[in-house]
Amino acid sequence: MTEISDTLLKQRLRNRIIEVLDMFSDQTSVESIGTDEIINSWYDYMDEERVDFYNEPIFTKKEINALKRFHNLLESLYKNMPTTWTLQDLNINESWSKLVISATEELQIFMERGLLDEDNEIT
Repeated sequence: MTEISDTLLKQRLRNRIIEVLDMFSDQTSVESIGTDEIINSWYDYMDEERVDFYNEPIFTKKEINALKRFHNLLESLYKNMPTTWTLQDLNINESWSKLVISATEELQIFMERGLLDEDNEIT
């Protein structure tokens, strides 16, 4: 296995974070993999210890703030999330609705620059 630089690793992780935010904001993801898997996917890439690893220039200040906002919201609402694969179960869940709105807003911030190259470091 070839080792990669921290820069390239961060670029790849940033892309995965974008994908997870997209899963939260895309209703078909719930029906495909369920709420638990979407939430667990977030925690694969984000927690309090990792946030310091996500820094400039790979992550802009706006993106870092977006990460923190979404993560803090998820942390505050996590226990209110139903385990489900149907949108009908989520239609009445205010906490899930808040996460979807936040994910959509934070995703827009990341998409200002879009996905980064996964094989070549940005300069």
